[in-house]
This record gives sequence, C-alpha cells and structure tokens, in this order.
Amino acid sequence: MDKVVAFFKNVWFRRGVALVCWAYTAVIAWVAWLSFAFFFEYENPTSLFVLYLFVNIAALGLMLYTRKQAITKLNCMILPLFVFLIMIFAYGNWYIIAPPLAVVVVMFFANNANETLKTVLGTMYLLMYVIGVAAYIAIDMLMGPITFTGVELNLRDPDYEVLSPSGDYRIVRYVDEPTGERRIAAYYVEYTLEDEKIPFAYCKKVFGCEHSLSSQYTGKADDPIKWVEVDGEEMLSVEGSIRENPYLVEPVSETAESGDALVPIAPFGDSEDAAETLDTVDTSDTAEGTSEAA
Repeated sequence: MDKVVAFFKNVWFRRGVALVCWAYTAVIAWVAWLSFAFFFEYENPTSLFVLYLFVNIAALGLMLYTRKQAITKLNCMILPLFVFLIMIFAYGNWYIIAPPLAVVVVMFFANNANETLKTVLGTMYLLMYVIGVAAYIAIDMLMGPITFTGVELNLRDPDYEVLSPSGDYRIVRYVDEPTGERRIAAYYVEYTLEDEKIPFAYCKKVFGCEHSLSSQYTGKADDPIKWVEVDGEEMLSVEGSIRENPYLVEPVSETAESGDALVPIAPFGDSEDAAETLDTVDTSDTAEGTSEAA
C-alpha cells in the first residue's frame, strides 16, 4: 500500500498527468471550433451529454490532482479563453457551456499559481466574460440573431437535404420566420467531405457554404434547385437553367439541355477565379432567366 501511495505522490508521475490534462484543453478548443463552424445532428443527445459530462469531470479530477504542477497552472490560465469562445459561439446551449465553465471556475481558484497573477488575470477574464456576453445580448436584441457562419442555424430545414451524385456536396434549405406568402427559402451548397463524426452525433460543416438561390417558400415540397451531370461534371440546375459546380468552376458557355449561357457560382474561398470565369461567360442572354439566382 505504501508503494502505491508513493507512486501517486511521485513528482514525475504528477508531471506526466499534468501533460495529459492538456488533451482536455485541446478537446475544449475543438468543441469551440465545432460550435463555430458546424451544425449538429444528434443521434442520441442524452448519451452525448453524459459522455461530455464524464470527460469534464475526469479532467477536473486530474487537474485537481496536479494543481501544484507548473504545467497545470499554465493550463488553468489559458483554458478560460477557449471556454469563452464556446460561450459566445454556442450561446444558449448551456449543456455545452456549463460543464467546461464549471471546470474553469473551480480550477482557477484551486490551482497554486501566484495570487497576484491570479488576481490580475481573474479581473481581466471576469471583464471579458461580462462585457462579451453583455455585448452579445445587446447586439442580439437590437440587430437580430448573430450568425458567425453567415446562416442562422435555427432556420435550417431538417427535412430538406439533397446530395450530389458523388455525395461530395449537399443542398440545404433555410426558411425565414414570417408566415404566409412572405416566407423566403434560401438554398445553400455545403461540402460534405469536411463534416465531422463524433460519438452520438454528426457535425455538418456550414462555415463557408455557398448561397445558390432564394425563392418564395410555399411548402416542404418546394424543390427549385437540383443536381445534374453535364459532360461528367456535377452542376446545379436552378429554375431550369444550368449552373456550374460552385467548387470547381470551369468556363462553359452552353449545354445540350439549355441554350442559355451558364452563370457560374463563386467557388469557396476563391472569388478572383470566379471573377475571371464570369468574364469568359456571356450572361446577357440569361439575365432575365436567372434574375432570382444569388
């Protein structure tokens, strides 16, 4: 028994555990990234929350065990920054925010860092949290929901998703809140290969998605945008006219299906190439036919 106690009190073992605790910081940074750029589809939300809670409790126990180690002290000073990002990106989803926030508060006071340093950093972090959350709420109340990805995820239609023939892309729909004839549906193209699979959930990448079409929404059966294949290339058919693949734009002027010129959509993250492509395409004959396109 004495040997077991001595083993756990060994300074090098504690330092090794302190290094392992940085894996928790990496997980929290990853959760912040997922909250920012992805849409969550849950397979079993209860099981996911239990697993998430267990990870936070286990990390808290290990960090308390190594609270006197310099590695853990540094970890406790950095961790609040990532938790703050989770609070802003996942605001309102308290089941994501609460566990790491509790870990941060406990460890900030429990670690053996210099008291003066803790006082200064604690004051800075407190101001950052209070001012950041207050500003977020004020902007949300005065200007409407804040969207970091360019789309309002709570307007996403969970019943509409059209995959391309290769499965590399999908079309999704966002329907605004007004009722009756004033409702507008916006269609976006997303890149499926950047999705993330996590236990009991699937994270779909929405950051950087491409807007394709806005049209009046009359019901779930609406489907004004489709995938077609032209000369082996996946393209978008929008309201009867063909649009080029928004990720791999190539200058094409006409197809067998339509005599109209193609109107390419800007590829993700490469607006200059899209501009060059637009210069090579004659859109004068199709201005009227594609006036509703994004």
